[in-house]
Amino acid sequence: MPGTWSPVRTLGGRLGATGSDHLSDVYADELWLFVRWDGEHQCVHLEWKGFANSREFRAGVMKALEAIRDKHAASMVSDTRRLEVIASEDQLWIRDTWVPLAVAAGLKRSAVVMASRGLGKFTVEEVLRQVGDRAFVTRTFDSLAGALKWVGDEKSTKDDPR
Repeated sequence: MPGTWSPVRTLGGRLGATGSDHLSDVYADELWLFVRWDGEHQCVHLEWKGFANSREFRAGVMKALEAIRDKHAASMVSDTRRLEVIASEDQLWIRDTWVPLAVAAGLKRSAVVMASRGLGKFTVEEVLRQVGDRAFVTRTFDSLAGALKWVGDEKSTKDDPR
């Protein structure tokens, strides 16, 4: 029956809903990160689950880049509330390597859900200071709902001069 929710197991055993959380929309399901295409909000959604070493961190954000390219995504939501730390070398790599690739792939907006305190919050703030708004518009949020609302709001794109 159309519009009926039914649970399905996605990669890694996560429970999703048919029609909105297709297996082809899951790009990574690791102990430290879940990356998927959110068709409802038209964005790539990263959910950091904990510590990732340098190799895992870079591989994870490259999966996000793959999703941006595949889906021609202009928006990304990164929930960093459980991200513990980002090594300084990886912070520079994000700024110097990943950001230019993401811009070339069409990323225009990034919503970052922040932890209220802790080393992860400090580290993410440092990355955001280094990247700034030069490449794409970045906003921080204290809730996932606020971040998803912002990326889904067409008006914020139209108001942005970029």
